[in-house]
Amino acid sequence: MPISRRGFLGCAAGASAVGAAVATGLRRLFPDVARQPAGCLLIDPGPASPLRESVAGYAVALSSLDISYQQTSFQPPAPARAIIMPGAIDTDHSALAGLSEHLMSGSIVLYETGAAFFGPEDFDIHKRVIRSVFGLSLHRPVRLWDSAESLKQSPYIDYHWPVVTKVRDFSCVVPVGLEGGDAIAWFQKVPVALKRRIGKGTLVFLGSPLGPHLLSADREAGNWLGAFCSSCCAASPSRIDQCTSSACVRFLLGTACGGGPF
Repeated sequence: MPISRRGFLGCAAGASAVGAAVATGLRRLFPDVARQPAGCLLIDPGPASPLRESVAGYAVALSSLDISYQQTSFQPPAPARAIIMPGAIDTDHSALAGLSEHLMSGSIVLYETGAAFFGPEDFDIHKRVIRSVFGLSLHRPVRLWDSAESLKQSPYIDYHWPVVTKVRDFSCVVPVGLEGGDAIAWFQKVPVALKRRIGKGTLVFLGSPLGPHLLSADREAGNWLGAFCSSCCAASPSRIDQCTSSACVRFLLGTACGGGPF
């Protein structure tokens, strides 16, 4: 059965009854990710985003990890080691031009699209912009509850990078094409997230929103973000030595510490 955005957010908020304990536990799971020097930008998508709760979720999770970050509007963003864009709904090519330059220079960009909650016309515009700037193909949003399997059990997104985990989702996802990229998450057999090298940097594109789950302190979503931040640390040559003894070893042994996750 279809579910509204309001219903999705309600389910996400109610999915974890141990939110506070999980939030405080994240810093223990990823001790060396905590207290990193400032180098992370969290981009507020603005009032037009249909997923305003998403940026709040990332802010809460980053704070729980004790990761120093700067929250800013898209103006475009200043250079940073890591740039996180939750609930993004860009429909203007020029707005992403600066972001593309940062990728070429070596930034790691986590781009979480909010287009699953767009109408058809706005989605098509967003699709063309993403194709033009990032070279990615997006497909029509899929309602997770519309599949026969989802009617039998709660739908999950299967993540295989930077940590293997399952995140329960109750809404819509945007499938992605795999031209020049590596799938990192699937809904059943449909890829819904990927990572791709662009210049010296790496784009991590999420077609399934994690922000609302982070806001409800979902353990699996928090583990994914913690592992992502660990991989950002490892991706910087000056941080490789810090990656060899703790969180990176537990989650990224054989990937980040064994030759780079990207």
